[in-house]
Amino acid sequence: MNRRERTEQKMQELFHSHAAGKEGTDPEFMQILQGFIFGDVCYTGSLDNRMRELVTITVLTAISALPQIKSHVQASLNA
Repeated sequence: MNRRERTEQKMQELFHSHAAGKEGTDPEFMQILQGFIFGDVCYTGSLDNRMRELVTITVLTAISALPQIKSHVQASLNA
């Protein structure tokens, strides 16, 4: 399975949505970002989806990244 397939699979598992396409103000950056986070980082280490989302929510709360917190809370519920 390549990076794009892993990204799509992880986005479906966590967010029940497709990976970024051509939408947004910088679609190429979003595809690179999602590919790295959900195609590489999420498959590194031994954390399961629930623990990884718990860590993500903790970090996002600490840096006050409110828009991302909302989507990752939903992802943690999906995990």
